[in-house]
Amino acid sequence: MVMADRLEIQLPRPLAAVAAPGPEQSDRREGQARREMRERVDAELAELHSALAALAEAQAKFHDLQENFLREAEQQLLNLSIQIARKVLMQEIQAQRHEVDPIVREALSRIPARMDAVVHLHPDDLARCELACRDQQAPGAGSVRFLADPGVGRGECLVQTSHGTVESSIEGHLGEIAKALTESE
Repeated sequence: MVMADRLEIQLPRPLAAVAAPGPEQSDRREGQARREMRERVDAELAELHSALAALAEAQAKFHDLQENFLREAEQQLLNLSIQIARKVLMQEIQAQRHEVDPIVREALSRIPARMDAVVHLHPDDLARCELACRDQQAPGAGSVRFLADPGVGRGECLVQTSHGTVESSIEGHLGEIAKALTESE
């Protein structure tokens, strides 16, 4: 019930004595609340640092996996390219759409001048090696003899000299190409 200049409040039961906190008690509660808050903040910071470290570790592992994947993919592409080149070369050789003369000239260029040599060629390639036979008479060149050798693959040659052997093989050339591509990375 409210009267004009006074306020009356009716309570369902009598009030127990309540003491108002003094300044010392209030400071203690405030200090405790701050400590609890600081502890919670420190705990959350520790969790965040732990999560950040886990993310950094996951990122590093992902980067390593990505690098390994790219390296393996590059190697697989290189191998596939070499296999494709090998098949194309073999088809060209089988169809006799290859020239033996440049192969022989390149192999002969790897031996010293004025050195006698025996050039081993597949019997089918020897018949096609007319230009190289004419080049054997070059001034200052040693004697070059051509020999049909069924052990030498089509499109390949083997040059023997008194100082060693020079082999010009498809696999050797493909290996050199693969090595050059690998080293250029």
